[in-house]
Amino acid sequence: MIILAVFTWACLGASFLVSSIQNFIYDRKHEKREIERDKRDLEYHNLRMKEYR
Repeated sequence: MIILAVFTWACLGASFLVSSIQNFIYDRKHEKREIERDKRDLEYHNLRMKEYR
């Protein structure tokens, strides 16, 4: 019975660890995408303002 409890806690810990790593990686990629999108938006805006004048 104790072995089953230890195994259960180990599985839960491992799944939490994997989930945390995946979330960290996703957040980093998402942040980079947002930065790149903001740069493109600013470039587009500046180009449009240049054409407007």
